[in-house]
Amino acid sequence: MENRFSSLFAGLERAHGTYEIKDSRADGKLTGKAVTVRENVTIQHWKNHLAGTKGLGIIPINDESKVKFGAIDVDEYAELNLKELSTKLNQLKLPLIPCRSKSGGVHLYLFCKEWISASVMKLKLEELSSALGFGGCEVFPKQIQILAERGDVGGWINMPYFNAADTQRYAILNENNLTPEQFLDLAESNLLSQKEVEKLKIEVNSELKEGPPCLQHLTQQGFPEGTRNNGLFNIAVYARKAFPDEWQAKVEDYNIKFMDPPLKSTEVLEVIKSASKKTYQYTCSRAPIAPHCNASVCKLRKHGIGNDGRMPAIHSLTKYNSNPPIWFLDIEGSGRIELDTDDLQNQRRFQRRCMEKLNMMPAKMNENAWNQLINHLFENLNVIEAPVDASSVGQLFELIERFCTGRAQAMSKDEILLGKPWTEDNKHYFRISDLMAFFDRQHFREFKVHQVTSLLKQRDAEHHFWNIKGKGVNLWSLPAFAKQDSGHDVPEDVEDDKEEIPF
Repeated sequence: MENRFSSLFAGLERAHGTYEIKDSRADGKLTGKAVTVRENVTIQHWKNHLAGTKGLGIIPINDESKVKFGAIDVDEYAELNLKELSTKLNQLKLPLIPCRSKSGGVHLYLFCKEWISASVMKLKLEELSSALGFGGCEVFPKQIQILAERGDVGGWINMPYFNAADTQRYAILNENNLTPEQFLDLAESNLLSQKEVEKLKIEVNSELKEGPPCLQHLTQQGFPEGTRNNGLFNIAVYARKAFPDEWQAKVEDYNIKFMDPPLKSTEVLEVIKSASKKTYQYTCSRAPIAPHCNASVCKLRKHGIGNDGRMPAIHSLTKYNSNPPIWFLDIEGSGRIELDTDDLQNQRRFQRRCMEKLNMMPAKMNENAWNQLINHLFENLNVIEAPVDASSVGQLFELIERFCTGRAQAMSKDEILLGKPWTEDNKHYFRISDLMAFFDRQHFREFKVHQVTSLLKQRDAEHHFWNIKGKGVNLWSLPAFAKQDSGHDVPEDVEDDKEEIPF
């Protein structure tokens, strides 16, 4: 069974995720620490996951920017009815398979028979998410490419059927909870090609041409109870953009066509009055249009939101735990952006990075709202542990090894006074001042002398006082670094071509 899961959820092979649960919130969401592990995904990882020993998260996107599965992460715990959702998906004939998530929401999975473009998968899932009323929810893959050269590995999603024998992360079909085998059978019978993924759609009302996707969906599906006034206001905003000379009459017409029951004439007049103001805009953050928002598409529509300078939706924050750390943000409609710590603390710097990397400048939020946004992102921070040599300490000891084993070696103890390291009895001896001078020549100035000596002690270094040529000298020693046993191999083609070099 684990082999079938591994094949179905194929993704990036060189890293995976796990989640260390710490607590639960009042809304049912489990909280903890998300950790990215830099090691290959193996069948044993799947065995542990299915046995309930240790959870597994898979990164859908691979190094070629391809995916074999994607998911919509629906984060609505209190109001979500999975069985009703399963029925709705069947009625719409969508091959999305709902599975309960770790935190009590639902993951809507889409599986492919071949590796397809991550961009195609992401855009399609955002489109379907908007149509289903889950606009703004995270979709996986989170990005359309991985910034591998910067230490990035992409965002991962927790796998279903943790502790398969007694799981809470099960799939649902026709109001029935599926066993792992039933889920695998269902998923394998719904594998799609890239062309089939591209053709997936939910019918929308075509009358609001070049209008926001949210209004096209709502005029097709109907406005929820209690949202008619705000719904008609947004239709009025569309009418002003599309029919500037006759928009009031259009609003009255749309009220009769799309509102059930239609608003009273006095209410319609109030809506028209509100929409007549100079600063009329779609109320994107409010019901009923917020759950159907697809901002990246809306910006491209003639009568959509346009490039209004809003703060783009930010879906997740990843920390590459180097020294200093590198941060990655997933930006709505734009992909992944790399930041430093100051960029997160300072909105002006964040705006500058967006201008440099995304060719847009988001509007400045008030400071409290910005702080709340960043703190919210930290609640689900994904941490990628950096290899040792990516840290300042790792770089320090790499330089110490270069200093102790490089070409400028003392031929006798006396040459220590010339600033050279001396190797004897499997130990390197040197003056700390000479080591610090070497660091300075390498433009490495991360640590003060007392910090360096403290780190040396942690690596079994010892302090000595020697008399060299009648001069008292303070020295440090370290266990000798391993020597390279042989020279570097020269590629055969280089050896063969030696005579042909014309100089």
